[in-house]
Amino acid sequence: MRSLILTAFFVCLATLVWSKPVFEITPLEGAPYSAAATVDPLASIVFTKSYTSDSEDMLDAATSVFEELESDLESAGISLDSVVNVRGYLLSEKGQGMGSTMSKWSEAFSAAFEGEQEAPTRTSIGVSALPGGATLAMDAVVASAPETFGELSTTWANERISMPEDASVSLRAVKPYSSMLITSGVLADALPGEGAGFGSMEQQSASALSKLDDVLKSWGLSRADLAFVRVMLSPVTDEEGSRSTDFEGFDAAWESFWSETANGIPPVSVFSAPGFGSTGRIVEIEFYAVFPDATGPFGPALAEGEAKGPAWREGSESSFLSRSVAVARDAKLTWFSGVIDRNEKNIYNQAMQSLLTMEKRLAAEGLDYPDVIQLRAYLNIQDSFGAEFGAWNNAYRRFFDHAKLNPEKPVRTAFPIEELPAGALIEIEALGISN
Repeated sequence: MRSLILTAFFVCLATLVWSKPVFEITPLEGAPYSAAATVDPLASIVFTKSYTSDSEDMLDAATSVFEELESDLESAGISLDSVVNVRGYLLSEKGQGMGSTMSKWSEAFSAAFEGEQEAPTRTSIGVSALPGGATLAMDAVVASAPETFGELSTTWANERISMPEDASVSLRAVKPYSSMLITSGVLADALPGEGAGFGSMEQQSASALSKLDDVLKSWGLSRADLAFVRVMLSPVTDEEGSRSTDFEGFDAAWESFWSETANGIPPVSVFSAPGFGSTGRIVEIEFYAVFPDATGPFGPALAEGEAKGPAWREGSESSFLSRSVAVARDAKLTWFSGVIDRNEKNIYNQAMQSLLTMEKRLAAEGLDYPDVIQLRAYLNIQDSFGAEFGAWNNAYRRFFDHAKLNPEKPVRTAFPIEELPAGALIEIEALGISN
């Protein structure tokens, strides 16, 4: 009798553990998306590829990508109500605004998550071009129940990363209570020789990938530990004044990067926007990786005196951002929707107001700017790249890498794009961390 009682007790305990909600959504009044989504370490975090459509009607395009996402998730035993973050990349033209495309994108977004308790967080940006002539691309982050992971096949080299058999190129699921690594966006190095420049798209992509590979190695990781890659390319203007993006050049470098093995290639999201093209740099890439052991760098062997969590940042002391950040296995992660300001007229003031709004949203989740581990800014540059990008950096340093207010430095990507909703000059999104 006692053993039966104990067995029943442990079965009930296991049921309680498995049925615990794995994320919490904070709604945003008056918006079709939410302000924030906090994911418990019990969740299996799933990264998706970039879903695209070439339909010229944005409503049809957006409906199509959400249907494809839903189908892939269902193949892994997951539903759309587990999506916590969506990024939409909408084909746009500088100075043309995003009004009609945004309204159709939002209509499809609301329809996809209709009936769910709360919609996920969201960021929407206007881009110059997408692979295959697409008019829309979308990627997502999903927080699924922990039992989902056990039903999927693990990758060949990292047993903390798994994938559904029917959507192996589309999704990567991370085992609950895993330590992860996130990098800043990385640009290519200049070619050797004075005045050599940065090279072709293929050369720059290979350079950026090599630098990120070095970041992985510095943590004892390899490319087999990657769960997601985001790629930001820039168009080049020819002598006749027409712009084009060399997607094939990136594809060649990406294929070469994986030439030694075809196994374990993670989902990738690619778009093209002005970026740093005016400086000759036409590639920026971010990596998201998973430590193959349970504790990652936060185990007992951690060097004495080093921070033990929930975030371990590394990079140059002279830089105002971190090169990469390791996330402890028991940390909660909070995704925040992109924030814009509709009132101020210049990029510095809009950045300041957006950062102040983000500060309020952080506070609503019990967080502050030292808890931000990743910051992404999309800049709608108007007349002067140097002055406007510098204005953004000045606003940024009022909140980060500040000796008195906040010495912490997140990993950061700041990328000039084609257009933003409501004609905004900057949109800012963040990823927060807590115990």
